Amino acid sequence: MPVLPELPVATATPTGQRPALLLLLALFALSIVLAATTATTYDSGDSINHYLFSRYAFQHPSNFLDSWAKPLFVLLTAGPSQLGFLGIKLFNCVVVAAAAWLAYRVADRLRLPWPWLAVLFNYAAPDYFRIQFSGLTEPLFSLILVAGVWLAVSNRVGWSALLMSFLPFVRSEGFLLLGVWAVYLALSGQWRQLPKLLVGYVVYSLVGLLVYQDFLWVFTHNAYPYRAAQYGHGTLDHYFIQLPGVIGLVLFGLFWLGGVRQILLWLRPQLRSQPALFWAELFLIYGSVVVYCGAHILFWWKGIFASFGMVRVLNAMVPLFALIALHGLDGLASLFKSPQAQHRLRIFFTAAVVLFLFTGARTAFRWKRDFYAAADIQLADEAGAWLRQTYPQQKPLIVLEHPYLALALQVDPFDSEQRRNMGFLHPNGPKEPVPAGSLIFWDNWFSVTEAGVPLARLQNDPHYRLRWQGAKPSNLTRPDADSCRLMVFEKL
Repeated sequence: MPVLPELPVATATPTGQRPALLLLLALFALSIVLAATTATTYDSGDSINHYLFSRYAFQHPSNFLDSWAKPLFVLLTAGPSQLGFLGIKLFNCVVVAAAAWLAYRVADRLRLPWPWLAVLFNYAAPDYFRIQFSGLTEPLFSLILVAGVWLAVSNRVGWSALLMSFLPFVRSEGFLLLGVWAVYLALSGQWRQLPKLLVGYVVYSLVGLLVYQDFLWVFTHNAYPYRAAQYGHGTLDHYFIQLPGVIGLVLFGLFWLGGVRQILLWLRPQLRSQPALFWAELFLIYGSVVVYCGAHILFWWKGIFASFGMVRVLNAMVPLFALIALHGLDGLASLFKSPQAQHRLRIFFTAAVVLFLFTGARTAFRWKRDFYAAADIQLADEAGAWLRQTYPQQKPLIVLEHPYLALALQVDPFDSEQRRNMGFLHPNGPKEPVPAGSLIFWDNWFSVTEAGVPLARLQNDPHYRLRWQGAKPSNLTRPDADSCRLMVFEKL
């Protein structure tokens, strides 16, 4: 006997499908144009690293089972990445469009007025719009998550559980959300669907057994140490303060209104018009947001699992944020009895969400910051031009930490004959001598933070001489450096 009521049968034709589709096509076309005509990579670290793992996966098949790169993400992006970085940007543009469409389908299933606004709210979240133009995993995670919600509220709970079982192989937080699904399935009496949550783990564990001879490789090869002192820790309010930078101030306000409204519906059952859909929404949408964001708040506060307080991880929740904001707008409109007043209110907030993006506010769009190549990438390209001019025939062995340098210098970062990292320069690192003539590309962020190699280590060592250097003021509002520096040393 189910504890929660059964979900109603889904209607055949979604409401507002035509405006939703036209809006989606227009915004998707805009994304494609920007992907093809701008030089942004969103960031110059993980965005590039994920691309590199996918780009070289066919040459280095172990990339397909790399814990950090995420196996399912590499599998789905290895093909597009053969087109270059543009290929993975286009892949993420398609993913964001699909996530926006499924958010609309969920909004329609929850019978929210103007469900097509879910499409707009996804694209109007400024950081989610920017992250399309990256090689990062958050967009794919958001798509699988909102697809899982859509399948569940559409009475395809078994398919939802099966799809969600692969979510941890896009981002590790997926393991936490499997717990959310497990609780929902148990409370709704759908016990037979619970084993489907294990399918993804079993599949990848069997594959890993063949490669690593280790059925538990997902855990024994975990890329995230419990403690990583170099990434630090922060305050409990960090993600609350930074959320407006992800979804914008107007959506931020509507998001909290949606949360308050759901709490009121939880406390006052007589107000629920759709009890079964209420519980599905509460667990799968609000529950996922609370568990995911709560975990990251804890990780950063305690300084565990290499959190680093990265705000971009919130993008994985944007389709659900959009649905909660739409719920908030519906609650605000319901305070007015007149349909005309409700209509005007929705128009006002729709315009406010869009217009905010162009106010020039720190949390809105800024063209140079958001759609230009970052200063460190420009420096890396200049260093690449210097390398090709100085060594027109055979390149020496390259030592680097900055991910984008692999692109700029045109080296395979997974081939030890072409590239090494700077670990051997760290006092506690492995002592792997490099041959004379090797070039060490030191930068003032990755070389210091990731490798722990200060500039003085090379400047004060007579075995290295400076060959090239460059510096640029940062065009990004980030705390790591006011300017970017890149210096090339030759091993004597």
